[in-house]
Formats: sequence, C-alpha cells, structure tokens
Amino acid sequence: MRTFLYVLTAMVLMSCGSEELSREKAAEIIAKKYPKTLDWDIFRADPSHAARALGSKLETEGYIKVQKTQSLAEAGQPFITFTEKAQPYLIANTEKDKEYSIQKVKIGELHFKEITSIQMDGKGKGKGKGQEAIVEYTIEHKNNTPFAELTHYKLEGVEKEKALLVLSDKGWEIAAIK
Repeated sequence: MRTFLYVLTAMVLMSCGSEELSREKAAEIIAKKYPKTLDWDIFRADPSHAARALGSKLETEGYIKVQKTQSLAEAGQPFITFTEKAQPYLIANTEKDKEYSIQKVKIGELHFKEITSIQMDGKGKGKGKGQEAIVEYTIEHKNNTPFAELTHYKLEGVEKEKALLVLSDKGWEIAAIK
C-alpha cells in the first residue's frame, strides 16, 4: 500500500511538471523574434553594383546618384552615393564596411504570421522528460523598400519556417530556428 502511494505521488508530481506547448504559447515565444529587418550590402565602389543600380529606378526616383565614369585619379572611389531621400533606408555601417565602401540598406521586413503545426517530442534534454517541440510557422514579407529592387530575392508572400523549442527550468525557449 505504501509503495502504491509513493508511485501515485510521483506520477502526480511528474504530470504537474510537464508543460504542454499550446499554439498560443508557441506564437508568443516565436513572435518575440519578429519583425526582422532584411538588409542588403551595396558595394559602392564596385562597377557591377553601379551597373545594377543604373538598371534600377533608384537614380530616376532620387534615392542614389551613380557616377558613370571615373578618371584614373578617381579609381577605387565610390560610384554610388546616397541622397537625402535614401537616408531612412540606410543602416549604420561598421568601420570595416566604411573602409571598403560598403553600405547596408534596408530592403524589407519579415513578420510572424501564424503557427501551422506543433510536433511534441520527449527525447530532448529539457526539464522533466526532456520535452522538445518542432514548431512550424509562417512568416510574411512586408514593408519592402525601393532598394529591394537591387536584390535577387523574391520578397513577397508567405514562407514556412521551423523552430525547435525546448522546455527548460525557465519554461519553453527557442533552441534553434531552421
């Protein structure tokens, strides 16, 4: 009888310790990682980047100026300069980027949309039995900037992503995003 009581108590305590991951909780955890800013490097002194910029509408719309030719004395100087109109899309440069005439620009944002599935797994190294969950969710491209035209990426629509969530002493946490 005493053994039965110990087993019953242990089962109750173990069941209280395991937390089921709901869609709402997973959405709350993953949504903290969004929105994400998407950026693109523009190599201002690279003739191929200048040619690509010339093929875009950025110069005619007043975001950039492209120097079409350079003298021998100007060799290595940037072909592309940014106007005042481009300032909201420029991302702060590191010293190394400045040294190599690289400018990061914002091209859009990724926003969390919804959880599509949760697959629970008890084989991990988390709290209790080591609960893990693979969470599939969707993200959406929004707020594309004029500089998105320079990329070769499709920056529209909805995409699927996966995240590995593990149960730790602090609750459910993101271990990896795939």
